[in-house]
Amino acid sequence: MGVSFGRARIADLAFHVFHRSLHPEWFSTRAHLRVSRGEWQADVRIIEGGHSIVFGSRSFRLTEVLAGPETLLPEPGLLYHSPIRNERSTTLRPGELLDYQACFEVERVDPEVFRHLCEEMTADSTLDGLFHQFGSSNRLAPRPISRIHVDARTRGISIQAFHTFPDELAIVRSLSLYELLPRLSNS
Repeated sequence: MGVSFGRARIADLAFHVFHRSLHPEWFSTRAHLRVSRGEWQADVRIIEGGHSIVFGSRSFRLTEVLAGPETLLPEPGLLYHSPIRNERSTTLRPGELLDYQACFEVERVDPEVFRHLCEEMTADSTLDGLFHQFGSSNRLAPRPISRIHVDARTRGISIQAFHTFPDELAIVRSLSLYELLPRLSNS
């Protein structure tokens, strides 16, 4: 098939948002980080082909998943679904408890720029967040990388994710913001 280990083709990826928690057993987790501040907590995972974020406060949960067809997901609770082909953004206010905003895009670059970006992400791998290098089927190409930067705040969290696809000389980027609405954070 010519696809690197741990990476589906970008055309096969999809971005999902669920109005519930998804159990970690749905995913092939490569790295995990739990972050909490006061009234909320988030479980951030690098998974096979992408990432998973479960954000919650009290009994409320919202789950974002970027994954390929190797990750079978349930249908109940699905709020948003989009293939990863063009730049897209969404804003959701599930239950009027949370302001959730996300945007994602695919950037294709020439081989020299791609290699340089991979080297920079690897050098920055010790910064706040998660980092994982997947195995590669091509010893001459950079290995596929997933890097997630986490910025926790009092009422929420901002998450930047970068996933490289060496076979396609492409990077999938996403930015997600989870912010508790004042009604929940004051009650």
